Amino acid sequence: MKHNLLAILFFCVCAITTQFFSQRVLAQTAASAGMTEEQAKAIKAIKIANLDKDTYFKSGGYILDRYEERPAYVFTYSDGITRKIYLYKIFAATDTKELGLLAIYQNGKTNDVKSFVIPGESADRKAWDLYIDDLKYVGEKEPGLMSTLTFVLSREMASLLSGGGAKSEDGSKKKEEYNFCFAADAPVLLPDGSAKAIAAVQAGESIRAYDVKTKTQLTTRVTRVDRHDGQFTLTGVWLSPISELSADKQAAPMAPVLLEATANHPVLTASGRKPMSELTTADVLYRLENGKAVAYRIVKAEKTTRTVSTVYNLATETGAYIVAETVVLDK
Repeated sequence: MKHNLLAILFFCVCAITTQFFSQRVLAQTAASAGMTEEQAKAIKAIKIANLDKDTYFKSGGYILDRYEERPAYVFTYSDGITRKIYLYKIFAATDTKELGLLAIYQNGKTNDVKSFVIPGESADRKAWDLYIDDLKYVGEKEPGLMSTLTFVLSREMASLLSGGGAKSEDGSKKKEEYNFCFAADAPVLLPDGSAKAIAAVQAGESIRAYDVKTKTQLTTRVTRVDRHDGQFTLTGVWLSPISELSADKQAAPMAPVLLEATANHPVLTASGRKPMSELTTADVLYRLENGKAVAYRIVKAEKTTRTVSTVYNLATETGAYIVAETVVLDK
């Protein structure tokens, strides 16, 4: 009897918390973009290979992006089982409209995962019914699930009440938050030393990469190619070798070379990872020359170089690849 009462209490608190949470985080989503039951089922069926590493990816017409870049919530109960909750925002890939939230529960002993699709406020009633059914019929069968999920949603709701997140007026995710990308013509270095446009690179293909820890170049495999269509502003930095001389030691200094990407795309600097928008003339980047990483300093940074209609990003096994002969990082 006591167990049943606790289960009912957790169910009610979780349902109420979710409703408030969805109103706060998704209130700006247009009614026409509300999640349907079919969409909720499709999202629930998405399998994530590596929950700790896969924080941003496309699948079946949807984009999953780790909520506020949060790591997993981790709980260790007296039964010795570690339980985790991962949160992802859900966007429609076509127009980046925010549809809802995906909460994934993982049992550390069995490694079983349970997915809960939390619809946006304007979602179809049947999508909400699907979520409520999951809370009741899935949550009741897994000890510890309801308490961990309730805690996480309550904690995030409290955070929203004290601050809140930003979205565009039409309910879509802001482009500067959403994209970590390059223009279609950005040259990606291949293992044989040649280059091809990033738009032509395919998942499973081998490309040249860089190991940040060992400071050596290597070959890596592309695990995913992200493409986004719209209007995207590129930022750029002009680079010159610190020696002010070309690789063949000519007396005349090299003309600066340009690296372009969206503002948030990360690159490797002498002081670590930095987004393009934060780079200044005090920063040093690395370019591959004759198989070695050569330090280049930024001689000029431009907030806007051009606007393009399509942008691309690669996910790789090593987390770093080479664009325009410069070491850049995955999102």
